[in-house]
Amino acid sequence: MVKFQLKLTSMTVSQLIQKLQTLPPDALVITEGYEDGYDTIKNVSLIPVKENPEKEWYLGKYTDSEETKAMQAVFLNAETKADSK
Repeated sequence: MVKFQLKLTSMTVSQLIQKLQTLPPDALVITEGYEDGYDTIKNVSLIPVKENPEKEWYLGKYTDSEETKAMQAVFLNAETKADSK
């Protein structure tokens, strides 16, 4: 099995599309699970974010923003075990 890996500090939609076009179109899309394993993607949306001023290792680099000129980010929302019950 060949692993496909792309390491960037951030990724644009254009870069994601370019990489996805090289993969099998019927491949399952997953993301990291809450504590272990993997979960499927259940929703894709555009959300306003800002850099998180908190620098603790366990917090994400970005947080929600209510600013009118906030950075827009594509959010791949994972299905959790609670959602699938």
